[in-house]
Parts: sequence; C-alpha cells; structure tokens
Amino acid sequence: MGPLRLLLCSAAIVTALAAPAHARPASRGVFTEAGLGASGFLGGARKDAAIGPALALRIGYDLFTWFSVGLHLDASSHEATVPAPPEGEWFQLYRTHADGRLGFRVDELAFFAEGGAGAAYISSNILGKVGITDPGESYALAFNAGGGIEYQIQNRHYAFGLAGDWWLIPQFDKLSGVEARLYLRYTY
Repeated sequence: MGPLRLLLCSAAIVTALAAPAHARPASRGVFTEAGLGASGFLGGARKDAAIGPALALRIGYDLFTWFSVGLHLDASSHEATVPAPPEGEWFQLYRTHADGRLGFRVDELAFFAEGGAGAAYISSNILGKVGITDPGESYALAFNAGGGIEYQIQNRHYAFGLAGDWWLIPQFDKLSGVEARLYLRYTY
C-alpha cells in the first residue's frame, strides 16, 4: 500500500469517526405524565389560603414533534387561613382541562408552552366566608396557561420535566393561582 493510499484511507476513517452524533430520539405518540409540586393563590385570595401540595396527571397524544393535545388533571390541598372561626380547616381544589402543548427540542432538552380550558371543583365552602365562593357553589369553568422544560434521558420512552402553570377560575371571584411541578413522562 502506497503512502498516498494510506493517507486517503486514514483520512476517510478520521472523517467517519468525526461525524456529528445524532440527537437522542424521543418517542412520539400516546404519553402519560405524573407530577408532584405546590400550588398557591394570587391576588386577594393569597391571604385566605396557604400554599399546598399538588398532584398532576396528564394523558395525551403527540400529533407532531412540536404539538400535542391532552387531558390534564390537577388536585391540590390548602389550609384555609380565613378569619376565625373556624380554624384549622382544609379544602381541596380539583381542576381538569383539555389542553394543547407547543414546543421544540434542542438535543435532549425540550421547551414548551401549554394552555387549556376545562372545569374546577372546590371541596368546601370555607372560602365563602370571604366572598370567594357563593353558597352552594362548588363547580366552575377554569383556564390554564404555562410552560416548562423537559430532559429526555437515554431511554427514549422516559423524560423528566419541570413545569409551571397559571390558572384562573373566573366564577370563584376571579380566583387565580400558580402551580410548579416536577414530572415524569412516559411515551408508549
């Protein structure tokens, strides 16, 4: 083998080894997410209810690599901090909504914005004491908007994420709040 031929073979091998690595493939299709975090109220309601733990579940489908639709379920528990009596009362806020998520991927990271509309249920009338709910009122329309970041691990079916949402329940005296959660996503 001549020196020119050896040089060309070596250059071909080095070029092949130096080719850019492909991004991690993320699965697409039906997915589920489970998240844990905290939820708190904004505005005047902030003084009437404490920040509480939140649980979130989401099921959905990736229509495209950049757009998915889903059903989002949230539950949070809060201590009522309204003037006494009573004291030490807790209530739960349940929200469900259909949503859409727009996003883009940069290697193993994905960034997204999401939003939707649905319904809310409050488990107690304790906030009626401060005029947030009316007597007998426990169901209302709810709106949600937010965003986050997701990390795709080597196994293309799993990803971890951090998301934040703002929500509004206009019927409950324009009750609004924020939620932050860590979640695990599995794509089938």
